[in-house]
Amino acid sequence: MTNRRPRHRVATALLAGALALSTVGCTAAGGQAAQPTATTTPESRPPTAAAIGDSIAIGYGVPADDAWPLLVAKRLGWDLTDLADSASGFTRKGGSSHTFDDQVSAVIRLRPDIVVVAATRNDADAPPATLKAAATSALERLRAALPDARIIGVSPIWGADAPTAQLGSVRATVRAAVLDVGGSWVDIGQPFTGHPELLIDSKHPTVDGQEEVATAVAEKVAAMLARG
Repeated sequence: MTNRRPRHRVATALLAGALALSTVGCTAAGGQAAQPTATTTPESRPPTAAAIGDSIAIGYGVPADDAWPLLVAKRLGWDLTDLADSASGFTRKGGSSHTFDDQVSAVIRLRPDIVVVAATRNDADAPPATLKAAATSALERLRAALPDARIIGVSPIWGADAPTAQLGSVRATVRAAVLDVGGSWVDIGQPFTGHPELLIDSKHPTVDGQEEVATAVAEKVAAMLARG
């Protein structure tokens, strides 16, 4: 059975213990990215998944079950833990004083079959070199610890107005870091541009907005998985 209960409640505890984790290695051996296998699990359980992300990915302002990673998991038959943290990024500490690197530590403890990494507008103000170093380090550590996991990166989401040039830089940098470790990239464009009715405020989706993101991500991931 999939997604029977909200997984937001476990995220804080998992992140709190992340810094105490003992992780294995920081880069793949010889600098080569390990190649993920196809997502297969015993018939007795669904694939396990975890989401790394920001306030949009944790479902700020909407019911817990309406966060888009959980909606995607429900549609694709995954058992997902949403570890996203409001205001966080690869270079930004979120509401729980953790960056995406700390979320990576929590993911490693869970050892899921699938890891969804949602790039974020929160990194838009970071110097490009700083973001590249942080994203590369986090993704390489994730791959080294979980060589068989399927890593899926998702493009960053802006608001109803036109995104800045810096957001394009975030997208390119995180995409490169994901692909460099043998992950897959899902680009959903900007579903809220010109659609303020899908936002609670300037950037956080309503329930309908979360559905828009989930539909776009689920369709692209399903097509990607069908190709093998």
